Amino acid sequence: MTIPPPPDDQKPPSRRRLWTRAQRRATAGHFVRGLAYGTGLAIASLVSYWLQQMV
Repeated sequence: MTIPPPPDDQKPPSRRRLWTRAQRRATAGHFVRGLAYGTGLAIASLVSYWLQQMV
C-alpha cells in the first residue's frame, strides 16, 4: 500500500519560491538602505547650504 501525496497546501516550498522570497527580502533591504543614504545626503546638503548662507 502506498501513501498518498500530501494536499497542495501542505507541500514543502519549492526552491524557486524560497529563492524568490530571498530576492524580495534583499531588494527591500537595498531599497531601505538607499532611502537612508538619500535622506542623509539631503540633510547634509541642506545643512551645508544653510551654513554657507550664514557665513
